[in-house]
Amino acid sequence: MPAPEPPRDTKVWFFGAGLSSAFGLPNTPALLKELETALRPQLSARLRAAYKFLYPDATYDHYQPDVVDFFSSLSAFVGVGQGWPGTGLKDSQTLLRELKRAIAHLLITRTKEVDGVKLRKHPYLTEAVQPGHVIVTTNWDPLVERHAELREVPLRRSRESGRFSTSGVTLLKLHGSVDWTSNRTVKRSYDHTDYASLTELQTAGRQYRVALPSLEGDVDQLVRIRAYLGDMWSRVSSRTYEPWIVTMVTGKQDELGPLQAVWRDAYAALGRADRVEIAGYSLPPDDIEVRTLIRAGVMRGRDEPALKVVDPSPPVHARFRSLITHQIESDYGGVPRA
Repeated sequence: MPAPEPPRDTKVWFFGAGLSSAFGLPNTPALLKELETALRPQLSARLRAAYKFLYPDATYDHYQPDVVDFFSSLSAFVGVGQGWPGTGLKDSQTLLRELKRAIAHLLITRTKEVDGVKLRKHPYLTEAVQPGHVIVTTNWDPLVERHAELREVPLRRSRESGRFSTSGVTLLKLHGSVDWTSNRTVKRSYDHTDYASLTELQTAGRQYRVALPSLEGDVDQLVRIRAYLGDMWSRVSSRTYEPWIVTMVTGKQDELGPLQAVWRDAYAALGRADRVEIAGYSLPPDDIEVRTLIRAGVMRGRDEPALKVVDPSPPVHARFRSLITHQIESDYGGVPRA
C-alpha cells in the first residue's frame, strides 16, 4: 500500500523583497543604484567599467542596467568567460564576490537603521513570526531574524531530523543570507565555534549548543556566522571571504548548490501547508525555480491549501492565478509600512 499523505497542518508565509522594502530596505530594481552610492570609489569604478563592458549604451552618463540582467550577464561571464584574453573585464570573479560583500554590508546597515520598537511591534510580522510557523523567503537581509530576536521567539533555519520546530519559527532562505557562508570560504584564523549549522536553535540571550558544523571537505556546506545584528557586519566581514547569497539571475539551478537542502525543506513545508500567505513577492519571470517550487508544493496531494496573495499590484495577482492556482484570496493593501 502507498504511504499515507502527510496532513496539511502547517501555516506558511512566503516573503519577497516587498516585505523588506516596507521597512526601507532596497527592493530589486533599486539595488544597483543604492549600491553605487554606498561603494568605496575603487569598487564603484570597477562596477562602472563592468557596465561599459557588458552594455554598449553604458558609455552614456548615468546609464543604469536592469539589475537582474546585469547580475545574469556578470555571472555568465564568470562561468564561461573567465580568463578570456582581451575582453577588457578583468578578474570578474573577484568583482562578483566583492559586490556580494557590498550587498551584505548595505542590507545589514539598513536593517540596523530600522526602528527597533516599530519592528518589534509590527503587526504583520508579529502574526507571521510565531512558534510552529514556517517562513519561506527569497530575501537575504536579517529583518525577520531581528524581529524574532526582539520578541525572543526561538528561530531555526532548517528542519531538524526531518521535523519543523514547534517551539520556534522556522525561517527558510531560498537564496541564502548575508550571514551565511560556505565551509570552503570561512577564514581559518577563526575558531569553528564562530560558526553554526543551520539547524541551530537561536534565541536572544540564550545559547543553544548543537553539533558544530564540519569546516573541512571539498563539498560546499552552508554554515551561519554566529552573530546578532549589532556586530553582524564586523563578524561577517572578518570571518568569510564571501557571503552565500544567490544574486538575481535567470536560471539559478547551478548556483543553488548546498541550498538545495533548504529548498527541500521549503517544499516539505508548502506540501504540508493548510494555509500559505505570500507577501511582497511578485512572481518575476527570472524566478522560474521559485514559481515551480510554489506550484509543486500547492499541488502536492489531493487537497490544495488556502492561498492568499498580499500585494498592491493587480498584475501580480493575475500572475498567481495564471501560473500557480485559480483559487487565491487577494489582498491589495500590501505589507503595512513600518
